[in-house]
Amino acid sequence: MHWILLFLASVCEVCWLYCIRYLNQFNIQEISTFSFIHLKDGWILIVALLGYAGFGIANVLLFSASLKKIPASAAFGIWTGLAIVGNTVVDYSIFDVQFSLSQGIFALILFIGILGLRVMPIEKK
Repeated sequence: MHWILLFLASVCEVCWLYCIRYLNQFNIQEISTFSFIHLKDGWILIVALLGYAGFGIANVLLFSASLKKIPASAAFGIWTGLAIVGNTVVDYSIFDVQFSLSQGIFALILFIGILGLRVMPIEKK
């Protein structure tokens, strides 16, 4: 169960990052004065703001819950690695980032390392 929570925390981290990516299109004055509401796609900014807060909070709560049975060093490495692999997959599949064979190989190596940490007996007593 704690491994599932850690995986979900990584998914929330990926979603949180893409909310930040979308929010970077706006300046802080547009966001703080709610002037974006008059924009054609202002509702998307509201969704991104809610996603930023929701995914951020969910990320922290899920990661914290996973630490009850998974040592912090392993949990942090796996959480970060899964987020990197997830961001790489989303970039290549959705955002048309140019695929590089070397980046794909290193992401695969990272994923194999994550699987290796998962199958090793590292849970707390």
